[in-house]
Amino acid sequence: MGTEPIQTRSRQRRDALLDAAIELLGEGGGKSVTHRAVAIRAGLPPSTATYFFASIQDLTEQALARHLQARVAEIESAMAALFSQSHSLVDVADLFAAFMLARPKKAAISHHEVYLEASRNPSLRAAVAEALEGFERLATSVLTTLGVAEPERASVAFLAAVDGFILRQLADPRDHAEAVRLLSETLRQLFIAFTLDPGERAAAHARLAAPRTFTP
Repeated sequence: MGTEPIQTRSRQRRDALLDAAIELLGEGGGKSVTHRAVAIRAGLPPSTATYFFASIQDLTEQALARHLQARVAEIESAMAALFSQSHSLVDVADLFAAFMLARPKKAAISHHEVYLEASRNPSLRAAVAEALEGFERLATSVLTTLGVAEPERASVAFLAAVDGFILRQLADPRDHAEAVRLLSETLRQLFIAFTLDPGERAAAHARLAAPRTFTP
């Protein structure tokens, strides 16, 4: 019983360090994540990060895993609330677009910096790949509930569209309401493509396959 407060404080300090590492990663990339910088950002003595994490690699890997797991849980909770009621695909597109674009700018930057850091550091890719698989499983479950054809394939396109749109919004922000409208419209178009029946899809593919003359 007497050790519980110590264990709680230890866990809180460790979590604070992991959160601080993600903040720094979002602000300056992997080079900004040092033991000293992370401890200072967490409001802890400079030696604290070294005590909990022997290497920056270990600290970064655990910070990424914590961040991505939290994001999966956040989206899962939002989707559970969304599907507590009956909605049309149009409603889902509107609600999901609003939810995805509601994150603070710094949080969105940190999330995408996680992906970029994994591209630079191969040892981090397993954690990111695991999280992406979690996002895809969640999206597949949602799209299956909505009656979308080939939900596994659709989930990849769905998530790529959302990530790409958010990245574009970070680089060149639009008015928030306009951004939500455009993302919702994009998701609706994806829903249309993946809810066509086989005959409609074959006809659409035939139109796309027809030769055209393009003028530069």
